[in-house]
Amino acid sequence: MSNKISKKNSLGNDNSSSIVFRKKGAGTGLNEMFIAVFGVAFLLSLSLNIMHMMGMDAAIVEEKTMMNGSNNNNKMLKPQQLPSDGSAVHQAIKEFTSSSSRMGNKEPKIQGVSQTAVKDNTAVGTSKQNSKEEGEEASEDRDNSHLMKLATLDCKAHGGPSLEAAQEMVYWQDIPSDSNYVSPFYKSNQQRAPQQTKYLTFEPDGGGWNNIRMAMESTIGLAVAMGRTLVMPPQKKMYLLGRTEKGQQSHFSFVDFFPIEEMAKDNKAFNVVSMKDYLETQGMKGNLVNKITGKVEFPPGNRTDWDGINQEDYDTLRGYLRNVSITARWQPGSCLPAFPSSGKHEDIEVLQGLVARANSHKPITNNKTGLFHVDDPDPLSRLQDTLAGRKDLCVYNEKLQNEQVVHFQMNHKEQLRLLVHFYAFLFFEDWKEDLWMKRFVRDHLHYKDEIQCAAARVVEKIREHVKKKTGGKSSEYDSFHIRRGDFQFKETRISAEEIYENSKDELTHGSTIFIATDERDKKFFDPLRKHYDLLFLDDFMNDLKGVNSNYFGMIDQLVASRGKIFFGCWFSTFTGYINRIRGYHSVKDKQPGYKSGTLPTTYYYATISRKFEMHKYAPLRGGYFNREFPTSWRDIDKGIKALAERFEKES
Repeated sequence: MSNKISKKNSLGNDNSSSIVFRKKGAGTGLNEMFIAVFGVAFLLSLSLNIMHMMGMDAAIVEEKTMMNGSNNNNKMLKPQQLPSDGSAVHQAIKEFTSSSSRMGNKEPKIQGVSQTAVKDNTAVGTSKQNSKEEGEEASEDRDNSHLMKLATLDCKAHGGPSLEAAQEMVYWQDIPSDSNYVSPFYKSNQQRAPQQTKYLTFEPDGGGWNNIRMAMESTIGLAVAMGRTLVMPPQKKMYLLGRTEKGQQSHFSFVDFFPIEEMAKDNKAFNVVSMKDYLETQGMKGNLVNKITGKVEFPPGNRTDWDGINQEDYDTLRGYLRNVSITARWQPGSCLPAFPSSGKHEDIEVLQGLVARANSHKPITNNKTGLFHVDDPDPLSRLQDTLAGRKDLCVYNEKLQNEQVVHFQMNHKEQLRLLVHFYAFLFFEDWKEDLWMKRFVRDHLHYKDEIQCAAARVVEKIREHVKKKTGGKSSEYDSFHIRRGDFQFKETRISAEEIYENSKDELTHGSTIFIATDERDKKFFDPLRKHYDLLFLDDFMNDLKGVNSNYFGMIDQLVASRGKIFFGCWFSTFTGYINRIRGYHSVKDKQPGYKSGTLPTTYYYATISRKFEMHKYAPLRGGYFNREFPTSWRDIDKGIKALAERFEKES
């Protein structure tokens, strides 16, 4: 089947080869290791349990028979005997996935819609009518977030603070029916023999932490959208996250920052394995084939445990991953990856015709507000808001779906770098899937409890400080993120005097301001100290005892996000994530501007021309890393009931 768009080939590429092979990788990367949680089990009765276990045993016997009887024409040495022990993280993952409560499967799912599932007044059949209502007020006034069970943050195991104080950090929701959603491609990819499971491998970004996080969000979103099992890179040092004082951990995987284990347990759509498990079950059993030679290729040196590797070893590993995988050459600045509402050819054709429609029609928005309706069944208005100058769609088609392993490189020279927000890189034909993905990231892909609780302790202490300072009249503080360090955008490196001039009209003389910064010389801030009561994370080290100092930047983000008024730095992905968290909070708390996705108490001190950027709705624009956009949090809690009903029908 031909799936060309403009002059793109079937993978959404230019006419150049869609497969990239390297013995060594280009650029720097990141790493990780994870859990392997897979399968689906319904423990309805003892007999079904027995049948299920027998089925598992039979599958294992069949797999061993196939592997023992396979004819390997590869001239390489046979794989060596696998060691019985492994890395600490790998062992922890195996213990998690083999525990009786998670026995090879997700948490038992309830068929159909749970009684605790969220009710939603926006159904598919009424969404067209809703889009005709005047303004956005009519549809948004039907807000149903009060029916959601608010997620909690319990910090007892992490040194406090109290449950009440910790709740301030919570912006995510607990939506039971969302955990049952799966991509239209999930069943065909996951419900098969182990040697036929389909995977997605990737090379983490080589930039700073928030660039790494952005690429990780996009990669996790891609794996879920494709219905593939995600393979996490091994532990290695991340750029600027290698502090080793007091013998603390300095090699990381994403499980060290995010609740990945819980995500895999709680969401049927998300399956993840560690690199070690992947290489043991696929690479060492002859399931991975070199795309050039057509022969089985085992991992370099038959090695499966790559934790704690140096850059040279990492380049060797990712060279191997490129050899045995199809590389999807999806360049964020050139094309928009798009996913049909089913695996059927007709839906692919619908997507292929969308760009021409988008370019030939005026933007479809409400005349009063300028906003598109998120629940419009016609994806045209969403596409117009998302294209951001891109002329093509990279459609996930049958050819790519049939590949066993799809790989995403981090390659500067070939512009294969996912320095893009997940919501600017994933387009869904079905509006319900689009909003589900945005909720999935909001509700599950947040910093883990240890980091959240550390930030909550600092926020509590700041509020106590303000109460004491004001005689109990206030507990509010303002915040800044002032980017200095090795930032390449020189126009943002302005003096403290300029920062004061650019922000003084919005701040109150003598107020308490928390400053998140990478500037080590605190004397730099003396001109601001003349006017304000300044606090830094350094002032709260007693509250951060035992916390890995490599987490401090993330804690800075969370504390800054709770400021009543916030000033950030344009171009900074660190500032950007603070703004997205503020957007999530604004919706939860129904703050002014939440209906349009605007943040009227959020500003930029540099560059001054962008000071009020967050005060107006903005569609996606190129240079995605410059800022976060309202589409990631605006009105994303619609369609919950409609999606749950679809799942019930398909089940």
